[in-house]
Amino acid sequence: MRALRALLFNVLFFGGTALLCISMIPLMVCGRKASQFVGHAWCRLTQAALNLSVGMHKRITGLENLPDGPCILVAKHQSAWETLTFHTVVPDPAYILKKELTRIPLVGQFLLLSGQIAVDRSAGGSALKDMIKGASQALKENRQVIIFPEGTRTPPGSSRPYHPGVYALYKAFPDTKVIPVAVNSGMFWGKDSFMKYGGRVTMELMKPIEPGLDRKTFMSEIKTRIDTRTRELETEAQREFSLPMLTSADIAAQESSQNPDTGQVEKDAAS
Repeated sequence: MRALRALLFNVLFFGGTALLCISMIPLMVCGRKASQFVGHAWCRLTQAALNLSVGMHKRITGLENLPDGPCILVAKHQSAWETLTFHTVVPDPAYILKKELTRIPLVGQFLLLSGQIAVDRSAGGSALKDMIKGASQALKENRQVIIFPEGTRTPPGSSRPYHPGVYALYKAFPDTKVIPVAVNSGMFWGKDSFMKYGGRVTMELMKPIEPGLDRKTFMSEIKTRIDTRTRELETEAQREFSLPMLTSADIAAQESSQNPDTGQVEKDAAS
């Protein structure tokens, strides 16, 4: 039954994404906010599909820490789930994302037209300059800049170093609040995993990092706060929804042994 529910979600997700992008092509000539509207619609429809198919709901805490207007959200990245959910939490998100995503047909065009910040990670120092430039423009437009400091999705129970770009943002915009964000989404939707698990995924917005910290202190502080709270949320999800404390690799291996013909159905379009 769980596999059938996951299959239903994938059908809704890929079919719905294609239909939405095609039907919204006329909005490409209507400016950035029109393309951002498409992003909002896609994310809300995907959340609805998750609720309907696998019973995956969301729980957002710490909204009192979210300022009105521009801010920088530094988030744990475990799943495609948080890339969808920020669109339902803040009014005008500007994601810092890898340039390769802009090459996805139609989806990539909407990403560019909606003002997302695409960075060529192979470009070295110029990539950092492009990121700061894009973030500066987004913040001037009263938008919320979202960065995943690990640079890729990290399975539950594991840890990756945080890239220095997050400190560059903190230093470049000292008057902008930097908010750490913890999630336990990988417990429910693993990286490149066909299976999805029902329950209530939690995103927690924590108190802003105090301004004026040096690089070493800032990097230690933000990583400790995000990783510590993430581990707590993972444990809470395990207890509340009887989920196995498995990494994405463990889940994939389990699925492969139980469903050898299933293969990898899903490729995340919102890394």
